[in-house]
Amino acid sequence: MRKLVAGLILASGLLVAEALSAQTVTLDEGSFRVLSRGQGTGTETFSIRRSGAGESAVVIAVGRVTGAQEMSSQLQASGPSLRPTAYEARIQGPDSQHIAGRVIGSRFSARISSAAGEQMREYLASAGAVVIDEGFAHQYWFLAQRVGDQGGRVPVVIPRLSRQVNASVSSGGTEPVSVGSTRVNARKLIISIPNEPERQVWVDGAGRVLRVEIPTRGYVAQRTSAPR
Repeated sequence: MRKLVAGLILASGLLVAEALSAQTVTLDEGSFRVLSRGQGTGTETFSIRRSGAGESAVVIAVGRVTGAQEMSSQLQASGPSLRPTAYEARIQGPDSQHIAGRVIGSRFSARISSAAGEQMREYLASAGAVVIDEGFAHQYWFLAQRVGDQGGRVPVVIPRLSRQVNASVSSGGTEPVSVGSTRVNARKLIISIPNEPERQVWVDGAGRVLRVEIPTRGYVAQRTSAPR
């Protein structure tokens, strides 16, 4: 009897572990080579995973940039609309910062710690907003999921700038881009933000980011291998 009970407990534990594992789905993961005016400056590695489904779904995107500047981020979004709920970023170097924020209602509230001290910031986070912080290419995945093939206007929260902007996203058609050693047909998104340089983003059919450019800054993030 004891052996039977022990066996049942073990089997039950394995089933629970399998169920928990099945609830987490990898939506995208990989790395980008980061260039500044044609010169390699570092690497961005990331993962985007979803736990649960429907209204209870939670997506967590984690990224790390190494090289000229060390940065890390964790972004949490929930539900089918991918509503951002929490964000944290650490920037190391001469202008070190730690940003920890949450979206509560229609406001983004953040605590910012730096060499100058600690500050609280609160600003608008409209319905349908996405979070795309400075220097993190993988976060454009959320924008691509929001606009799909249609483009349109999207509120974008930029925590490092402590503000929300209204981005206009238009289609640049389909064109091939280099991903690792292969060429992949990608959908181009052109992102216009008032008083900010234009962003160009190439994504595959699932909205996974392959390349990001900010031409006037000479910034390029190039995917090192094709998404699986």
